Amino acid sequence: MSTAKCEIIKDLLPLYVDEVCSKASRQFIEEHLAECDSCRRALANIEVALPLPPSMLEANRLEGAALQSLSAFWSRAKLRAFLKGAVIAASFCAVLLLGYVGLFQWNTQPVPSDVIQISDVSRLSDGRIVYHVKITDGYDLNRTKFETDESGRFYVTPVRPILKKKPITEVGLFNMYYTFGEAENNAYQANHGNGKAIEALYFGSEKDPVLVWKKGMELPPASAEVEAHFAQDNY
Repeated sequence: MSTAKCEIIKDLLPLYVDEVCSKASRQFIEEHLAECDSCRRALANIEVALPLPPSMLEANRLEGAALQSLSAFWSRAKLRAFLKGAVIAASFCAVLLLGYVGLFQWNTQPVPSDVIQISDVSRLSDGRIVYHVKITDGYDLNRTKFETDESGRFYVTPVRPILKKKPITEVGLFNMYYTFGEAENNAYQANHGNGKAIEALYFGSEKDPVLVWKKGMELPPASAEVEAHFAQDNY
C-alpha cells in the first residue's frame, strides 16, 4: 500500500465521516479501508474525536440545567437556613437581654411598707418639710417616682427591679433625707389645677403607703445639723 495513497485517504476521511464527499470518493475510500489497517485506525481516531450527536448534546444541556437548578435551590436553602438561624439567634439574645433588663434593671417592684422606716420629720427654716428614709431590708433602692390623686394625697413611691442588689455605699436613696415643698406643690397643681393643694404626704405606693405628713400636723424645726446639710441647696 503506497504511502501517497494513504495520505490522500487520510485527507479525505473527515469528508467521509461528515458524509459530504462524492459517491465515487466514498467508494474509493471504503475500498482502501478494507485493505489498510493504518487508515482504519485513522478513521477510528476521527470518529472518537467527533462531537456528540445533537440528541446527546441536548441531554447534556438538560442535565446541566438541572444541576444548575439544584445548585440554586441548595444555595437558597442554605441562605434560608442561615437567615432562620440568625433570626433565632437574635431572638434568643433579645429574650436574654430583656430577661436581664427585666430582672436587674427595670424598676417595677414597689418597696413594701414594712421595710420603710421614716424618722426625723421636721421643717427647714425655708418652709420645706424634711424627713429621713431608711429601707431596712438591706437592699439598694434604684428609683423613686411620684403619684398623686384628686384628694390631695402625694405619694413618693420607691421602686426597684425584681432581683434586688446590695448597696455599694452607705448613703443613697435607701438611706437619706428627702425634702418636700414648693416644687411638689407646683407639680401637683399642674396635674390637678391651681386651686388644688396637697393634703398629705406618703412614702410608698398608693396601695401600701407610710404616712410622712398631713395637713394640720405640727412639725418641729429641723436640727442645726440638718439645716447645715441643706444650707447650700438652691431650692
